[in-house]
Amino acid sequence: MPAGALSARLEAFGFVDVARTRQALEELTHGLTRSSRLMQQMLPLLLQWLSESPDPELGLLGLRTLATGRHRRERLVATFRDSPEAARRLCLLLGTSRLLLDPVQHNPDLMAVLGDDAALCRRDGTDLRARAGSALGWRTDLRHQQAGLRRFARDEEFRIAAGDILGLDDVTTTGSSLTALAETVLESAVSLVAPPVPVAVIGMGRLGGNELSYASDLDVLIVFADEAAPHDVQAAERSAEELLEVVNGSTPSERIFRLDVNLRPEGKRGPLGRTMASYRAYYERWGQTWERQALVRARPVAGDAEVAQRFMVMVQEQVWDKPFGEAEGREIRRIKARVERERIPAGEDPQFHLKLGRGSLSDVEWTVQLLQLRHRVPAPGTMEGLAALVAAGAVEEADAQVLGQAYRFCERTRNRLYLVRGGPGDSLPTQAEQLARLARSLDTNPVALRDTDRRVTRRARQVVERLFYGGASSAGPWT
Repeated sequence: MPAGALSARLEAFGFVDVARTRQALEELTHGLTRSSRLMQQMLPLLLQWLSESPDPELGLLGLRTLATGRHRRERLVATFRDSPEAARRLCLLLGTSRLLLDPVQHNPDLMAVLGDDAALCRRDGTDLRARAGSALGWRTDLRHQQAGLRRFARDEEFRIAAGDILGLDDVTTTGSSLTALAETVLESAVSLVAPPVPVAVIGMGRLGGNELSYASDLDVLIVFADEAAPHDVQAAERSAEELLEVVNGSTPSERIFRLDVNLRPEGKRGPLGRTMASYRAYYERWGQTWERQALVRARPVAGDAEVAQRFMVMVQEQVWDKPFGEAEGREIRRIKARVERERIPAGEDPQFHLKLGRGSLSDVEWTVQLLQLRHRVPAPGTMEGLAALVAAGAVEEADAQVLGQAYRFCERTRNRLYLVRGGPGDSLPTQAEQLARLARSLDTNPVALRDTDRRVTRRARQVVERLFYGGASSAGPWT
């Protein structure tokens, strides 16, 4: 094809840097081998598929990277030849997020999985645990076991992100899939460190709520059995340190998840783990209202089932059996107001902040948790809690629909922002090109995306103002 005609075609397909694109195409299709000829024949289709992604140039550069080296090129061409649908989806994924290139580089078998909806949408927790065990395999030293677990998690997160971007999973399923993966990693990590006493890992925050996002930390409490002797507790504390090392890694490149134990009693000054009796004594004597609120989302996620069950009995006593009065409600409102004033970072648009903005994720979460405490409605997840409040007659169905719509919109948009940016982000981009890529990945346009954000969060904030800030008079007596 003449250079001028090719340039015009590339511009029509949405490629901005035509010279760079032409060079990448030449590198992708050069040579006289059979695989090179097949790539040349598929070029019009590749350009079409890439043009359907938010960033065609990013996708093309990803394909070029995957085709580097004879063996890699042959694997790529074989996938394209055998499964055009896998090829189309790969182009879309690579043109959406740079984070999805690395897993395919390290495990080319993932390309073939893209053509199989059943493989992408596996939700069997037993199957997850079996595959995690296979990833550990014959390895015997902790360093190599951690590396195997990290590769397993990387591949599974690719599968989850693919299902999300391709529209095979909704935002609720994405959150529960990420949570199931995190639980599998934690269960495997506990087994690897082999604590000397029974240990339970209690999920808090979004982990406990079964609604992780791509950017979420894993908030946990570590609980030791009461029967542990003092020297065993010291050894268990060392095992807790090893657990953090396995999950967090010693460097960012070795990290599987960010494991956070800062919700523990005494925070960073306290021990990483405690016996059941120590937790009970702390919460009975020094527990604060915000800690009681945090325990709303407590849920066992790994480790010894009996220790976990004892902990949840304590949660019932400390959170749900105790009175929750007007003073506690005022304290939660006071903390929430401070969060609204102080936590949105400079440079981020508070009007379109998906996490801390008015009517956004934090507003919905705090409202649901306050009402759960007030009406004694246990449920660890935000949407689960909202449904339970409706069933208990504590929230009107219409209000729940408004809050749920805002929560799901903000969560889906924030998840996609993470993928498109290649890292965490909490507010809609202010830069036009970044906003356009995000909108395109969500099958909309920048104007419609911002309008939807304004509409759903404005309606949610009206409900929050009434149910969260309205005081006791708007929602019945304190109990």
